Amino acid sequence: METSVKAVWQGSFKQGNGQLDIENSKLNSIAFKPSYAKNDGSFSNPEELLASAHASCYTMTLAYILGENGLSADTIETSISLVISNNVISNSNLTLQAKIPAITEEQFQVFAQKAKEMCPIGNALKIDISLEAILLK
Repeated sequence: METSVKAVWQGSFKQGNGQLDIENSKLNSIAFKPSYAKNDGSFSNPEELLASAHASCYTMTLAYILGENGLSADTIETSISLVISNNVISNSNLTLQAKIPAITEEQFQVFAQKAKEMCPIGNALKIDISLEAILLK
């Protein structure tokens, strides 16, 4: 698999604007600015996009593992917070909440950990990744 994204920046770092176009997607013309910019909800930033990629990748990886084991989730919800200090991302903290019929707590924890280990985005980050996995009833 190969994917292509084009990022275009116009103007100075402090006053400029960026735009992302993502091939094979309806996600085009996504505005981006530095994370320190006051956000009015009209743009994203690279750190937020990275966290989004990690959350969606982890969630789909867990869904894949469940399917391989004959299970299907009612819901899988993954939240991510990145720890950034001195322009370095040091940690990605995942919080998982899932409602999965016919699964034991032990199976759930094993599959949640396996998804963390298999997630391509998490593996690419090469940082510490914590996981809190909560099975909802």
